[in-house]
Amino acid sequence: MISDVLRGPRTETLRLRGLSPDAVAALVEAHAGPGVDPKVVEVLHRRSAGNPYFVMQLLSLVGDARSLRRPDAADALLAHIPTGIREALHQRFAALPEPVLRLLRLCAVIGAEVDTDLLYRTATPDEPVVAGLESALRAGLLEEDPHDPGRLHFAHALVRETLVDELPRADRHRLHARIADALRARRRGQTGDEEIERVAHHSWHAKSTLPAAQVLSRLLLAAEHAEQSVAYEQVEVWLRRAQHLIRFLPPDDPATVRLEQKLHIHLGQVLAITRGYGHHEAETALTRGRALRTTAQAPEDPSVLWALCAAHLVTGRYDASRQLSGLLRDISRRTREPVASRGAAYGEGIVLHVRGMLPQALAELERAVGMADRLADEGHELARTFQHDPRVSCRSYDTFTHWLLGNRQTAGARRRELLSITEYESRPSDRSFALYVDGIVVAWEGDTRTALASSDEGVRVAGEHGLLYWKAMLGVVKGWGLAHAGDHDEGLALMHTSLAELGRSGTYLRHPLHLGLLGQAQVHSGRTEEARSTFQTMLAAVGQRRERVYLHPALPVTPLLHELLGPGADRWVDPAGSPSP
Repeated sequence: MISDVLRGPRTETLRLRGLSPDAVAALVEAHAGPGVDPKVVEVLHRRSAGNPYFVMQLLSLVGDARSLRRPDAADALLAHIPTGIREALHQRFAALPEPVLRLLRLCAVIGAEVDTDLLYRTATPDEPVVAGLESALRAGLLEEDPHDPGRLHFAHALVRETLVDELPRADRHRLHARIADALRARRRGQTGDEEIERVAHHSWHAKSTLPAAQVLSRLLLAAEHAEQSVAYEQVEVWLRRAQHLIRFLPPDDPATVRLEQKLHIHLGQVLAITRGYGHHEAETALTRGRALRTTAQAPEDPSVLWALCAAHLVTGRYDASRQLSGLLRDISRRTREPVASRGAAYGEGIVLHVRGMLPQALAELERAVGMADRLADEGHELARTFQHDPRVSCRSYDTFTHWLLGNRQTAGARRRELLSITEYESRPSDRSFALYVDGIVVAWEGDTRTALASSDEGVRVAGEHGLLYWKAMLGVVKGWGLAHAGDHDEGLALMHTSLAELGRSGTYLRHPLHLGLLGQAQVHSGRTEEARSTFQTMLAAVGQRRERVYLHPALPVTPLLHELLGPGADRWVDPAGSPSP
């Protein structure tokens, strides 16, 4: 009967497509009311491909509609396949011959898109590739890309997830191992390295089938490739997986200890980039890596000492950071190791700066800038050792110190150098740092427009690369710019959010400076009482860690603080006890 109707001259066929993201959002609002996180809608649309039945089935996973507003709602939508969807798909699977189903399961393990070349390389003789793909297309389980008819993909993510989910664990691991071997064989005939992370992905999921050492080597290669692509979040994934697997290597083998030490140090450095040197897990990983040097019978690594020195600086433990910079100076004297020399000068310069001993700080920082430039000219690859470009970090406090000492022309030149060094092909963290320094200095100078431009670009760069620490740092500057540009509520809200994020990361470095900017923005927005409270908090922070520099008379916040709290408000902040140079 349907066939007769479809052949009729007056029949019009409407081919239904999935709902758009906006339509899914409307469906969610009708179900749960307004205020659901857009991330929840995005997950729903991606998992369902807009199929409204699938959308409603997925919504059933969170139970009460109010649960969609919970922070873990998106995770709940990703955790399971609803029973109704599973049963609907089973009906469609049941209509397919077993060889076709086996081929579809292989496709599902390969990925969301069907890599037909890899499928041919991986399929066994009893898995008919051409006939199987045709059957899956007719059943509506696979679809062709309308812009590239040769490319196939699963009609819905849930089709693929169900096929994978119902494979026995051992079978799934064996398929991943077959795919990893096929990818490696194909990669041998290519010059590119685009397959590296795919090999690592499938090797990891075949870890119960493949030797641990083999999987480890592939994970480390993938971590290196991801780092070259500045995909830091993916680097962290590969390193954590490698740490899991190292437990399956012989524990008494010195090579195992050296590898474990390397993994802890590398993970600590990556976490320091993305979450800040003050993040507890970053410092823990670095400390563990340093401790393993005794077992590994290795000398002190200057790059690790510097990273730990930075962790102490960022968390406001200046005396402890000085001890580490002293160790670096000792190593430098004995070995002339450039990492140690530069790290010692920079670390010492920062402590002298925050203590308000600016001429002494400038001498150390200028020395650090000179070393960084000289080593870069000689072709030394210190950026990899430090996880950043030393020319950038050394110029940061050097710029601040010149500005506070009244050397505005030199400070301006340093700012321009920072922006020039990082303009092309620099690490995102280096570019973020340069834009932050630029934003802070122009904020001190009252240049709202430039502060907004630099911080806006910095927030974008940091956000794109998962650099939570720098996104928060630059958010403080951007909030100041917004408040001074007239967007008072938005600017102050961003400043508060950014300061809270820095607090969660354990960051106290430049905290009084940021509080000063917040107080300025509050005064500019007509919130004098809030500013008075902020300045009191700022004074307490300065006194707690003896960061006298943030009450320097050249800073625009200092006269404002005296105006609101009285001319002697900072008299109790005792500079005594500051370390001698």
